[in-house]
Amino acid sequence: MIIYKEISNLNKIFPLLNEEKILLGTDGSVTNILEILFEDFCKVRTISQKIVNDTNIREVILEIKGTPLVYAISKTSFKNIDEEILREDIKKDLLSADIPIGKIIKKYNLETRREIFYIGIKKLNNYLKSILKVDYDYLPMRRYYIIYKNKVLMEICEIFAIRGRI
Repeated sequence: MIIYKEISNLNKIFPLLNEEKILLGTDGSVTNILEILFEDFCKVRTISQKIVNDTNIREVILEIKGTPLVYAISKTSFKNIDEEILREDIKKDLLSADIPIGKIIKKYNLETRREIFYIGIKKLNNYLKSILKVDYDYLPMRRYYIIYKNKVLMEICEIFAIRGRI
């Protein structure tokens, strides 16, 4: 996938803010970008979390000053972390604290890469409109993997609700 071409094609059918283009195409920390754009601390609010087949499935909202900016679902495969102590530490952080994934990666100094495999537009249902506190019918979204030691550590889906808030 050539990211800038995907974003350019999407922009032709759904005009994007420059900030949305950056969030859709970054291979770095979304939390860090939000903190820079909104000049404040980004908080994670966990909506739901469960472990199925040694995979943590976490549904969260990233917000700044109580304003929801990103809806995200992450799937973290613990079996792909070979180091037992590291695996247990990451599991503990995911389960017991509202810590952004980017900050968990930084905390443990993990050398990872992000591999975006889908960029598009999400039609919002009433549930998503309610938790994101928006009236929009469509918002930009992306799906990507976080790769650690050549294994998929996490699969993440993000929907960006920064429109009208920046």
